[in-house]
Amino acid sequence: MTEQTKPTTVEQPDEHIFVLTSELLTERIEARLAGQIDDASLSSWAFDRFYAEEVGAEDYEEGREPLIADVLDVLMFGDDPSFCLSETELHDLVKRLNMA
Repeated sequence: MTEQTKPTTVEQPDEHIFVLTSELLTERIEARLAGQIDDASLSSWAFDRFYAEEVGAEDYEEGREPLIADVLDVLMFGDDPSFCLSETELHDLVKRLNMA
């Protein structure tokens, strides 16, 4: 009698999902403060990150989800002059993101 072998299964790795970290968000704000990008670029980038997370295409850094979502929410309207943040306000966001 021959022994039948069970087919082996290969586990497929989960799809690679981008994780937005506080560090990366800080880098984008600092790029704006350094004049490397403008308010509209920062706003557009924040909008894209916010909605990518909403549809499950991206995640936020574990344990920092509410903070990252709040900062993105503030930034994504920065292309509207009435919501544009001052440099002081941008520095304050960086401080919030860098708090332990």
